[in-house]
Amino acid sequence: MSTSIGDARAIARIPLSLIEEGPDRPRRECPKESIAKLAESIRLHGLLSPLLVRQGANGHYQLVAGSRRLRALRLLNRSWAEAILLAGSPCDCALIALVENLQREQLHYLDVALACRALLDRYPITQERLAVSLSVSPSALANRLRLLRLPSSVQAGLRRHGLSERHARALLRLSDEADQLALVEQAALNKLSVTQLEKQVDARLSKPAPHGRRVSAALRDSRMIVNALLDTVRQLTRIGVPVQSRVEEGEGCVRVIVTIPAAKSNTSTA
Repeated sequence: MSTSIGDARAIARIPLSLIEEGPDRPRRECPKESIAKLAESIRLHGLLSPLLVRQGANGHYQLVAGSRRLRALRLLNRSWAEAILLAGSPCDCALIALVENLQREQLHYLDVALACRALLDRYPITQERLAVSLSVSPSALANRLRLLRLPSSVQAGLRRHGLSERHARALLRLSDEADQLALVEQAALNKLSVTQLEKQVDARLSKPAPHGRRVSAALRDSRMIVNALLDTVRQLTRIGVPVQSRVEEGEGCVRVIVTIPAAKSNTSTA
């Protein structure tokens, strides 16, 4: 039995066994302690905010928002939950999930970046429209998406030590993963402010390169463009294109050389 609440939505009592967590969920980490506290609150006061779901296949439902609430209900061995049924497109539902999570509990900035990247890759939505939907400027969204260029090991360190988004942005200026990891540990150990970390980054960039060569001003000034080109190469590699690249510093210029294997021609002989 369901009751209409307007805006093409309805509330229904849905068995938890029919609710599946979808691939677009923004929240990647749900600490057990947090789930346990939420479960105790639901036990005492009930579920104050329904789950958000949309109709799936074979009579099942896909969770749009409410991962923590769903896991808390399962921890309590509940058999059903009140849920709001959404009738929007998958893209609209993914946007609602992200906005709902941002409003309800602060998501980690890397989770936000991952969710935004997934939306842009999966659905026909522009970066400008996504920025408007999240009430942020296009430049702020672009800066957050750039954080995904950091290696996974560096991202894990940022999460583990609770370093801020501004700390993460400072590390983007470094291209060496080992340098980035070293500064993550140093920032955590010495409780470095963003300004202090930026000075450490400056110091590493000014160190002589191997064989006595120094990183030239041309290379430093071109780093953003070079990183953007290499990011495109990484994206091609992820989708299976066997692309190779290397960066060379020449006289007054920086060369980014991309090698793409030639397509094999299908020829036959009589």
